[in-house]
Formats: sequence, structure tokens, C-alpha cells
Amino acid sequence: MSLFIQELKKLLVLTKADPKSLAAGIIAPTIILVIFALTFGNFVALKLAVVDDDAGNLGTAFQETVFSQTSPLSGEPYFEAIEADADEAARLYEQGRVNGILTIPEDFSERLTSGASAQIFYAFDNYNTDMAKNLRLYLDEGIFAFYQSHMPGMEIEVQREYAVGAQLDWFAIIAVGVFMLAFLMGSMFNFLYLLNKERVYATLSEYRLAPVSLLPTFAARIVVALLAGALGAGVNALLILLLTGVNLANCLLAILPVLLVLGVAFISFAAIVSLTVRKFSGAAMLSMVTAVVAWFLSGATTSVKYATGVLLDVALALPSSYGLSQIRAAVFSVDQSVGGLLAAGKGWLVMGAYAIVLATVAWFVYRKRLGGGAPMRYALLRRLRTRA
Repeated sequence: MSLFIQELKKLLVLTKADPKSLAAGIIAPTIILVIFALTFGNFVALKLAVVDDDAGNLGTAFQETVFSQTSPLSGEPYFEAIEADADEAARLYEQGRVNGILTIPEDFSERLTSGASAQIFYAFDNYNTDMAKNLRLYLDEGIFAFYQSHMPGMEIEVQREYAVGAQLDWFAIIAVGVFMLAFLMGSMFNFLYLLNKERVYATLSEYRLAPVSLLPTFAARIVVALLAGALGAGVNALLILLLTGVNLANCLLAILPVLLVLGVAFISFAAIVSLTVRKFSGAAMLSMVTAVVAWFLSGATTSVKYATGVLLDVALALPSSYGLSQIRAAVFSVDQSVGGLLAAGKGWLVMGAYAIVLATVAWFVYRKRLGGGAPMRYALLRRLRTRA
């Protein structure tokens, strides 16, 4: 226990003296979080140029109905109206300043009041398939709402059933995944960086002279790495609270065990890489890229249930898939097990197996690289005593 405490103090002092070991858990995930916030978290109403040539009143009512439709998640309107005549609308469209043109013809009210079919003209650029889909669906909602309000005689019934327990904001789902990534990257990089600094300072050779087991020093390195990961995750949790309103602290008791088990597994992998690949840049690159790739394959941006074939097999083989599923389930109070594929019981078995196996392999590699074996230590001690 004394050796563990002394090693822990040394590593904490080294971390304090050179805080770059904390950078990976803060800078990289924060950049990822900001990028996703700008990409998925910034809901902006689509701009439509409106050309209302209708001679009656229903054209205005139709326009008001379409532009009053709002997103059920954000409460923001789908569309923003830009009043324009036909020529100005075409110019704005060509300049890319509006997403589409909605034209209400002159006989719109006349045809509807007479019981005939009315038409509108809708032009939009479909170079982006997702945006084109939104432009179509959002307008359909407005048309349906208009008929409900102004054509009560029409027998239209829509029954809406949700296949999920709740609708969640996409960016909030991704942000929770970034929180886990921050913890893993921060933990792994701290282990890599501190071990490399001791190589630079040439203090690792002293471990070969230790007449006792190095297991307490290995455990201390894992503990310090976990603390570094917790710091990086904490910074990102605060950003997530500011950006999404999701308070991860409320679910800390459920999240913490998952992070600890995943942390041990990923830190152990980083330890194996660091002790095998002598060059720090190569070890850091391999470890960080592996963490990010595993994160993406675990359902970082889209649910594992949409994966098929080899991708699904890989996702189900990764411990991070189960960890991310359990963290999201705790945060959003929604079953994220994908119909049992990522069930909690199975998840703990997979995560625990990875942690035990990787930690065991990492310890053996650590002892081999730094310990030098008991015979060598005793031989060196005998030589020193003889010379003395």
C-alpha cells in the first residue's frame, strides 16, 4: 500500500507539473462536441420565398398555416417566410439566399370555394437529400393543417403511432456519447503521456532495481489515468449542460460504474500500446484513433440497430457499445438496448471480460518491460553491494 501511495503522489505531481497529459480529454472531445453542435444542434428554420398571387383570402390563410407549423422537439417554426414577387423570388433562389419558392396562384381561393382542386407551385433545390426530405414533409404538415382548419367537410383522419418511448434530440444523444469519449480519451492519453515523460526523464530504469512487485505502481497509474479522464469528462459535461440542458450529474451513480469498467479496459489497451510501441507519437496516434473509431462503431451518431452484417457484428463485439447504451438509458430514461441486443446483463459480461483480459495482459507487459524480472534485480543488487 505504501508503494501505491508513493507512486500515486509522484504521478499526481508529474501531472500537475505538466498538465498536457489532461489535454486530450478536454481539447479533442470539446472540438468534436462543438462541431456536432454546429452541425446537428443548430436548428434553423428553412427560408422560403412566398409569392402570393391569390385574389381571395384563402391564399393568405394557407400561407399563415404553413408558416405556423413548429418542430415538436424545439418548438421552432419549420419555415421562415420571405415575401417577394416572382422576379425577386427567382433572384433570391438563384443566389442561394432561400431554400425554395412557394407560389400561390391567382385562382387558389376561387377553385377551393367552388369545390374544385387547387394547386400551389413549390420549387426547391434537392442537392441535399435530407434537406429536400424536410422541405417536402414540412410543407405536407402545413397543407394538412390548412385542410383541417378551412375544409372541415373533408374526412381526413391521421393516426400517429410512435415506435419508441420518447422523441429525443439528435444532438443531445450525440453529446452524451462525446461525454463518454472524453473520459476514455483523457484516461488513455494520461497513461501514455506520463509514461513517456518518465522515459524522457530516464526514471523508468529505477523500476528494474525494485526488489518488490510493481503491481502497486501499475494500479496507481490506472487510478491517476481514471482521475484525468474524469476531469476531461467533467469539463465536457458542463458544456453539454450549457448546450443541451442535459444534466449528467443527475445520473452519476448509474454512469460511474460503466465508466470505471470501460476506463480500465481502454487504459489497459493504451498501456499495452505504450509499452510495445516505443515512439510516443505512434503509440498516441494508434490509441486515440482506436478510441475514436470504436466510439463511432458503437453508435456514436446513430443507433446500433441500423447496423447490419459485419458492422453489427463489430458493434456487438465492442464493450463501448454496451457502455454507451447503458449511459444513454440512464440519462434519457429510455430503453437503449436495441431489443435486447445490448442488454445490460450481456453488456456487463462483455465490458467486464474486456477489462479483466486487457488489464491482465497490460500488467504482464508492464512487468516484463519495466520489472526486468527478480533474478536481474537481485543480480544488480549483488553487484552494487560487491562494488561498495
